[in-house]
Parts: sequence; structure tokens; C-alpha cells
Amino acid sequence: MDVSYSNASIAIMGAGAIGSAIGGMLARHGHNVTLIGRRPHIDEISKNGLHIKGIWGEHTVSNLSAMTSPPDEYQDIVFLTVKAFDTATAAREALSMVGPDTTIVSMQNGLGNVEILAGIAGKGKTVGAMAIFGVVVLAPGSVQVTSIASETLVGEIDGGLTPRVEALAWMIDRAGIPTRASDNIMREIWHKALFNIALNPLSSIFQSTYGQIAGNPHIRRLIKEMITEAFCVAKAAGMDLGMDSPDEYLEILWNQKLPPTRDHRSSMLQDIIRGKRTEIDYINGKVVELGARYGIETPYNSAVVMMVKAKEVLGPA
Repeated sequence: MDVSYSNASIAIMGAGAIGSAIGGMLARHGHNVTLIGRRPHIDEISKNGLHIKGIWGEHTVSNLSAMTSPPDEYQDIVFLTVKAFDTATAAREALSMVGPDTTIVSMQNGLGNVEILAGIAGKGKTVGAMAIFGVVVLAPGSVQVTSIASETLVGEIDGGLTPRVEALAWMIDRAGIPTRASDNIMREIWHKALFNIALNPLSSIFQSTYGQIAGNPHIRRLIKEMITEAFCVAKAAGMDLGMDSPDEYLEILWNQKLPPTRDHRSSMLQDIIRGKRTEIDYINGKVVELGARYGIETPYNSAVVMMVKAKEVLGPA
């Protein structure tokens, strides 16, 4: 099967911070990109283009479309970059853009998104992705790429390397977003979830950067307990994380994943500051949900979920 995504038609469903950065970088490299998001961000992009700054350079991108609802036109690729609690709704709305040869890529935080998307759009059309780079919306129409912990990965749900995911990886990488194809994307999505489980809620509770969290021995001990619980429920759910112990993952977290993102404040903290709902139910909340399903106690993750939910109500200090 010969797959080529040269000059592809691409829609970004959920063009917030990360979705805008992805769409803007792809548009800069000759693809026909449509950003689908909310006002006033979309209105500003329509008038004055999308402004990207940060570690991938400074760019103003005008050769893209910006809309508040999906067009009734088939796309080669649809990236789903909405919050996890909007996955089902956005996937159904995106069906107007899904033709016989469309590929839909879930590039989201949390666990369960790929499965929901596949159930709505079809397993054969669905590709999973894992991205750990930080982006913030500075103002309507303007985003900043702040950090990157590792390269982006894309892969087939059932594993293996196919021409489709290799072509997708090449396309994204060529656009300036370091990317490669993965032969086990569901494991990689779990690895990203571990990163988020460890850092996102505590960044929001303590209103701290990842580096401040890493430098606090009390928080590091808490993270070890949270990750240990996540390992137990992953094993019970039949997910092979490819590691012998939580300590092996934590060694990677502290020494490889976290250092490039030391100054980053989590998207969950950004949601708290803006008075928005967080994705806690699809991150630490999934650990609690799976623990209940398989009879595994998850007291540390349960407590953190409750604290984040309280923070959603109380707001930042």
C-alpha cells in the first residue's frame, strides 16, 4: 500500500494550544490546514493569522482556514486534539469530514480516548498518538511552544509499523515537530499517562512548575505511591508497560523526561487558573476507575483526584 501525505488536506478538531501549534506547523510546510476551535481564538486567526513562538521558532501562519464548526468536506487526516471529556462529542461532529480514505489521529491527554474514537469513527480509520510538548495560548490567535520532553509518536492501535503511520510520522517530523512511528502506541500512550499522572495534578494543586515538584522530596514520595498504583492497575488491565517496576519508570521520569520541562506548568494548572474543567477524570481518575474495576486500592490517586476537583471549585490561591 502506497501512502503519501504530500500537500494533504488536514483538519484540527479542537484547535486550542496544542492543536493550533500542530496545525500551524503543518500549514507552514504546504498542507491545506483547517483549524476548528472556539471564538475568540478562531476569529483572531481568521483576521490576522496564527502566531507561533517558542522553541520551534517564531512564525505567522496565514495560509490556513479557521472555523468554529467542521466543514462538510472530506479530509485526508483529522487530528483530534480536544480535551478528553469532549472526545465522544467531537468525534461525532468530525464525521462530516471523514471519507473512505480519511485517517483520524487521537493526539490527546489521558486514557481511553483512542478506544472512544475507534468506536465512533471505526477502528480501521483510527490512529493513536503520543505527544509530550508544552504549548500555551498567550492571547487569541497566539500560542507559544514552551517545552518538549520527547519526540511525538504515532502508531496503529493493534501495533506494528504500517506505511500509513510511517507516512504520518514523516509528515509531522518534516513540519518541524520531532516525530517517529511506533509499533506499540497503546503502551506509549500509557507511558505519557504516567507522566501526566505524576506531574499534572500536583502542578495544579501546588501551583508549581515541574522542576519545583521534582525538587521537593515529600512530593517525590507521593509521586512514587501514585505511580506504583498506576503500575498495578495497568498490569491488571492487561497492559504490558515494558518495565520491571515503578522505580524503573521513575528513574526515566526524573533523569530523562522531566529535565527538559522543568519550567513548564501543566495544562491542568492552566485550566484551574482559567476556571475551566480539568482532565483529571481521564488521568489519575482512570487509575481510580480501573482500580475499582479490578479490586485494587488506589488511595493516593483517589485523594489527588478529590483535591483537583476541589481546586476546580475553589480556583487558584
